Amino acid sequence: MSSPAAVAQSEPKKKVSPGQFAKEVRAEARKITWTSRKETWITSVMVAIMVTLAAIFFWVVDTGLSFAITQFLKLANAG
Repeated sequence: MSSPAAVAQSEPKKKVSPGQFAKEVRAEARKITWTSRKETWITSVMVAIMVTLAAIFFWVVDTGLSFAITQFLKLANAG
């Protein structure tokens, strides 16, 4: 049983003229769908909200850990 790489190497590549290649590229480019302005706006707002929530979460965690470590070190130095 041969590997897919070996099969790919054994099959001759089809020659395509530059004109045919350009036609195929244009045909594929016509299939592209772009999001609407409204969809882009909604997605951008959602990303901004999630970034803000993540920033607040990490700030709270960082502040809490900083406070806990400071209290632990004060306790260790007192004894």
